[in-house]
Amino acid sequence: MSNPLTGVRADQTFSYRALEKIADRVREHLEYAIDQPINTLRLFEDLYQVKIKLRDGTVIPFGGGVIELDSEGYTRYDRQRHIIEILASERTYHRLEAAHPRAGYFVAHELGHCVLHTDQLVRLAEMPKQQQAAFHRGRTDHKPYEDTEWQANAFASALLMPARGIYALEQGRNQLTPSLLARRFRVSAEAAGYRVELYRNRRNELVS
Repeated sequence: MSNPLTGVRADQTFSYRALEKIADRVREHLEYAIDQPINTLRLFEDLYQVKIKLRDGTVIPFGGGVIELDSEGYTRYDRQRHIIEILASERTYHRLEAAHPRAGYFVAHELGHCVLHTDQLVRLAEMPKQQQAAFHRGRTDHKPYEDTEWQANAFASALLMPARGIYALEQGRNQLTPSLLARRFRVSAEAAGYRVELYRNRRNELVS
């Protein structure tokens, strides 16, 4: 049985290959080699250095902040400051400081929303609360590759554990295992396990 979808229908559909290419470009912009782990604390603190264009050409900067929350955090568009920001709970930020894999994945996942769903975040922020609720209710019947949360998860995995980096490990005669990926890219064993399975099933698609 497949996992239930937890997001809403995204404006655009993305394949695994398309998300891999987008994550590769983000990695290149952040100046990380394909086999290098991302310092997610530094990424979170340096979000102000990143900007993205909307479809109409408008440039929007990113930002990050720490607030009191019961959840890990979330991403939003702030209309008054004209900024898309990732807000982390104090607990999440402390975990980032301790290099906890789950907190690092949170940053990569939320960055996926920033990059993939920019126009959607802006549009939602401009809707009244009641209209936002109606919007979400009307966009629940869709495929996994259309789901905002599925897309952000796939992007996060590709950003943290790029297929070309995994391929380089293979070429170095390393036995490809979740523990190897977890150590090399500083991710959780669970995330590494899913990534190894996907890579084995779609190697040619992801690396090409």
